[in-house]
Amino acid sequence: MSLKTKKFLNPFENYFGLGDLLFYIAITPLFLLKNYILYFILSMLFAILMQLGLKKFIKEETVPLAGFSALFLFIILLKDNFIDFQKITLL
Repeated sequence: MSLKTKKFLNPFENYFGLGDLLFYIAITPLFLLKNYILYFILSMLFAILMQLGLKKFIKEETVPLAGFSALFLFIILLKDNFIDFQKITLL
């Protein structure tokens, strides 16, 4: 985004909230590095899909990234606990 606007933008002021950062820091002990990167990318895609799918119901312009990522983490934890197929988390 800084290249697009041709000036430096602080991503924490414009695109990424402090709550989002704190959430992603808090969940780091749940994953190995490779799995954390996979979770991060998949949770971003999940948030985009949820935002597009719920566009009619959500009136805000911002994306509740930490909320959607927490929902995705809940789904991953359920999968890891109830389905014995390639666990992603360390739990």
